[in-house]
Amino acid sequence: MNKFKDLADNEVCLRDLKQLGREGGATAYLDTGEILVLKPKYGTISRRAYVAGKSTVVELKVEYKDIYTAIRTITRNNILIAKKCRFGMTSVLRLTGTGYHRTRKQKGGSR
Repeated sequence: MNKFKDLADNEVCLRDLKQLGREGGATAYLDTGEILVLKPKYGTISRRAYVAGKSTVVELKVEYKDIYTAIRTITRNNILIAKKCRFGMTSVLRLTGTGYHRTRKQKGGSR
């Protein structure tokens, strides 16, 4: 029975965010309305800041574990990959089934 639970599990995890960052072109929209660009090890948020007295756009590096709860949707090439669904009092980030599929690790040797 545990095998079927693994196949039906479509909740986004940190490993999925890192994989999407490796593949490139993925962005996450946050609850605050900001856009997070996914990278292989972290995400970046563009903000305006003062550097040496001049207003410029800077990229803030954000760890996935710190920002995971604030992600509303994830898209890649204008295809919705995941969205936050509400179940009772909890909200869960779930894969939509289009645009990204997990790769399964092969167990054992090659045959």
